[in-house]
Amino acid sequence: MSHGELPWKVDGYRNSELSSTNYKRQQSVREATRHAWAGYKKYAWGKDELQPVTQSSNLRWGDWAITLVDSLDTLKIMELEDEYAEAKEFVRSIRFDRSPAGYKVQFFEMTIRALGGLLGAYELDRDPMLLEKARQVGDSLAYAFDTATGLPTVNVDVNSKSKEYSSRICIAEAGTLQLEFKKLGQVTGDNKYTKYAERANEAIENGERKYKGLYPAFIDSDTGKFDSSAELSVGAMSDSFYEYHLKQHILHGGKEPKFMKRYITSVETVKEKLVKKSESGFTFIGKLVASESGFSDEMEHLACFYPGLLALGAKVLDRPQDLVLAEELARTCYTSYTMTPTGLGPERFGFKTKEQVNEYNKYVYPGSTRVFNDDGMGGVDSRYILRPETLETLFILYRVTGDPKYQEWGWNIFLAIEKHAKVEAGYAGVQDVYSESSTSNHIDAMESFFLAETLKYLYLLFSPTDVISLDEYVFNTEAHPFRIIK
Repeated sequence: MSHGELPWKVDGYRNSELSSTNYKRQQSVREATRHAWAGYKKYAWGKDELQPVTQSSNLRWGDWAITLVDSLDTLKIMELEDEYAEAKEFVRSIRFDRSPAGYKVQFFEMTIRALGGLLGAYELDRDPMLLEKARQVGDSLAYAFDTATGLPTVNVDVNSKSKEYSSRICIAEAGTLQLEFKKLGQVTGDNKYTKYAERANEAIENGERKYKGLYPAFIDSDTGKFDSSAELSVGAMSDSFYEYHLKQHILHGGKEPKFMKRYITSVETVKEKLVKKSESGFTFIGKLVASESGFSDEMEHLACFYPGLLALGAKVLDRPQDLVLAEELARTCYTSYTMTPTGLGPERFGFKTKEQVNEYNKYVYPGSTRVFNDDGMGGVDSRYILRPETLETLFILYRVTGDPKYQEWGWNIFLAIEKHAKVEAGYAGVQDVYSESSTSNHIDAMESFFLAETLKYLYLLFSPTDVISLDEYVFNTEAHPFRIIK
């Protein structure tokens, strides 16, 4: 395949499963992407992020044009060829071995967004320039591995080519690099990148912990010791670490069974320790708080990736019981959207008993919004920051089950985004999903993951199933597609 040519034949809608309705929906998502991209191009071109409310920009991620880099494969997949060509041409000018003086590059975010974004685009395009830029990112980030254990530090100074002093790192940061560095090793033929990934893998796995399948949220990159007092969860600070057990198994074409075993062990432990059912019947994933001093009956939007992971594992490993749980959890995550006046899901939501709801209602002022409904479910952190996790789950569940209800659920979320997050210059986060106010309810940020993940998963939800087939590709945690090594 020559570079620039997509690895599937593009000839419109040809799968019998797809209707004209789905085509129109797919194209609506494509137009939303054009709108978001136009705002970025007009007000933030070459900068890290668009601030759509003030129509300005920022250099939050070290002046690596991260929205542009993170969006490359989205533009390619959606066949926005003019936008893609212009973005790719700009990539030629980016120095990934430089950042503003004194700035510390975040290892985790730049691994999944910059390295992942360049590799994902290279997998679809095969332009050697993209691979060379990916290697430049990998080499800049590699200074973080200069520790006694091989676990990375949180930040790296790419200008001085040195790691950060602090050795405390969360497992999501320490354990969400393996797909990216292994893929870089494979496509460059340079095994040093693969060795970085493997050494970090084993350092985490060898750390002493109470439960074999549950890992404390923090580990020390110098000693390899877990912070035994840290919380146990699949949400913030831990989430994508658990994701990469299964995805490393998939990336290697099932040829390394240790990753399958680690995934299954973690799933069974999560089921036993973290999965609960509310009084009104909602299955959710909570967390064991510091030193297991209690169980939090709140679920994070971030944890809504987990039902999609279970569905993918059910498909790849033939674990039908996990698919049942995946669908129950997906219903909960979707309900976190439908329970709000805006139809957007909160950053965190919790569960109360009927007795607790009655007590709560005593303190709700007449005419004000009831956050907890009669089912005992309600928002705890009412922001929606354009997150993708629920849509990621709906995309995977549709691909695995073929059930069109997941397309309907995704479409309803898209309509809510269009109604409440769309602004003149792009899309903005929503401060309070319980408020339908059209003024003063926007957050002045359009995270790069909105283009990299949220819109991509929506587009693929309504696309033919051979467009980024799950039999041919595995997504990194930022939705960048890597070809399965066969």
